Amino acid sequence: MDRMQTRAPTCCTYAIFWLQVIIISLFFTHRTKSKNLSQSRPQPAPMPFVHQPEYIPGIPAATITTPTNNTRVENSVFVKGTAQNIGEGQYWLWLVSYDYNANRYYPQEGPVAVSSNGQWELTASFGNNGRHDITALAADKNANEILSLYQAASESSGDYPGLPALPSGSITLASVTVSRT
Repeated sequence: MDRMQTRAPTCCTYAIFWLQVIIISLFFTHRTKSKNLSQSRPQPAPMPFVHQPEYIPGIPAATITTPTNNTRVENSVFVKGTAQNIGEGQYWLWLVSYDYNANRYYPQEGPVAVSSNGQWELTASFGNNGRHDITALAADKNANEILSLYQAASESSGDYPGLPALPSGSITLASVTVSRT
């Protein structure tokens, strides 16, 4: 008689089986407990997010109040805004124009003087027609030095080639888009 030989399960097979059972039961137990906890405890209502940079000590903040987004401008425009936590040797406020056609950043006269009540104003100039972003930046010591050197070199040569990128240490605080016609 031919007998089929069957193997008895080894100890290792039993161990793997029970390990799987334990893992599955732990998974379902954890899921059930998590569900019960989240259902039994009332969840707080989500807080609305209100960005109030003037209440965060040491963090630079700025707004551009004039011009507003999508304004048509001539070859220059009077720019006004507010700033907080700028100065005291840690950050300097700079205004930069980004020309979409040239794909370049053009630092304006700077750094911008911020009054004791946080107000500032400056005239921004545009070399080309088209779309431009006017951006208020907080520049750390390194970025302030690079922007100042660019400005000094451009004024002495009369050539304003723009920068391919903002210098390291620049923090964008506010921006509006305008169109020069």
